[in-house]
Amino acid sequence: MKRYFNLKYWQKRIGRLPTFLAVVGLVVLFAYLAYLAGVWHANSLKETVREQSNQLDDMYKRLEQMEYQRHVMQVELDIERSSNQSLQDELTALQNDNYALRRDLAFYQKIMAPELQQGGVTIDSITVTPNQAEKHFHFSLAVLQIEQRRRFVEGRVAIDLVGRVNGEKRRFDLMKLANIGADERNFTMRYFSVYEGDFFMPEGLVPERIDVSVTLTDGGRGTLNRSFFWKDIRKGQPATNVRTDGDT
Repeated sequence: MKRYFNLKYWQKRIGRLPTFLAVVGLVVLFAYLAYLAGVWHANSLKETVREQSNQLDDMYKRLEQMEYQRHVMQVELDIERSSNQSLQDELTALQNDNYALRRDLAFYQKIMAPELQQGGVTIDSITVTPNQAEKHFHFSLAVLQIEQRRRFVEGRVAIDLVGRVNGEKRRFDLMKLANIGADERNFTMRYFSVYEGDFFMPEGLVPERIDVSVTLTDGGRGTLNRSFFWKDIRKGQPATNVRTDGDT
């Protein structure tokens, strides 16, 4: 078998010239085949480059579209933020006007009912609204500074929920029911201070009123007590004041 690949064997059999021509022909054939393979590979690479270039162009187009959409969304977001900020500013202004009116009302109340204020501070109002869960409520208490002062007023707030359980009178710490810590019961305010919280009604309690006590420690001295009947609080009406001196 090896003799078929031996050049001298073919020279002896068919002569040197035919052998040389055959070798040259084989070399040319292999060179041509290599050239065809190279051309095919080059065309294949060109096609791959063309496809990748088209994909890259598509990606750039998609990127431009996404960038345009991002700019549009950014503009819409800026407009929305500006609108929300305007609404917030209007709401803040309305709240300030509301508390200013309340402060003016409290000033006249100071003249007509001086027992409802102490050290230029008054317990303005309390609201109780039901939450979605059964026997779960949200309360909000507003304490106002009546007089126009430059200095802050410091003090401490206590809120008690008073009612009856099986006919027996009971008193519960409403701020404790709302998980409001001892430090959060202190306040430093100028103009007004608001306390809010959520609580569950104690089991079996028939509520009668909410007692609020404000003790001033700086910027004023004294303790102010005010009670709100539960039926008036739940109706959303101005609560009637009752005296709590000596009440338990």
